[in-house]
Amino acid sequence: MRKTLISLIIVLALLAATIVFLIIQLSTQSVTASAITREYSYTKAICTNKNFCQDYIIVCNGQNMISKTPIENATLQNSLSWTDPRSQEAIDSYCS
Repeated sequence: MRKTLISLIIVLALLAATIVFLIIQLSTQSVTASAITREYSYTKAICTNKNFCQDYIIVCNGQNMISKTPIENATLQNSLSWTDPRSQEAIDSYCS
């Protein structure tokens, strides 16, 4: 009976310590802020007025661009008569 009581007290103390630890961990992290953050990335071809296009990795947080990194060996020289089929808005926008 005495061993059972001691075992029960130890288990309850461990359970209480675990609950306190979880409460402290959850209170120091902002769940709402991380849920609102919308970070994403995609690739986009950016072309010059001479129709030379380079692919970039665009990283956005919501509508703000975080970075624009060129992809090595991802280039294309189109003919001078080539026209970009994307709308001007699509060409100019990065993080919409």
